[in-house]
Amino acid sequence: MQIEELSKKMALVNALRRTALNRERERLNQKLIPVPLMAYILEHPGCTQGEIADFLYISAASVATSCKRLEKEGLIERRVDPVNRRKNQLFVTEEGRELTLQKRAMLDRVNALAFAGIDEGDARAFARVLDKMLDNLGGRDLSPNQVFGSLMEADKRKEKK
Repeated sequence: MQIEELSKKMALVNALRRTALNRERERLNQKLIPVPLMAYILEHPGCTQGEIADFLYISAASVATSCKRLEKEGLIERRVDPVNRRKNQLFVTEEGRELTLQKRAMLDRVNALAFAGIDEGDARAFARVLDKMLDNLGGRDLSPNQVFGSLMEADKRKEKK
């Protein structure tokens, strides 16, 4: 099989996976939320915007904008840090927790659909191929947050121009 054909198939799988996630979100009539950000706050109650920015590899301004919207929608709340009153701690509300857990379940369903019928041997072979590709692209030691965060920030810089 030619590399060009494989590349097209990888792009198509990614596009179809994203389409399935969007369809599922619309079917459930869910809000569009930044799941990695919400998941981080859920798993680290009392965290700060700076901690989120560091973890997701995005700018503090991006986190501030997202947090302002999420707070307005009632999905997170800010509380003044009792130790350092100049800092705010972030917490997920009950509505935010439920929505984040629903999003995780939705992702699990779409991933299960995408990998249906793939046995353990094929999954191992696929993982080896992906590892080789990551090595070839210099990404074996990167986290997805690092890569996606860098891409998001680059896109924002382009939009400003």
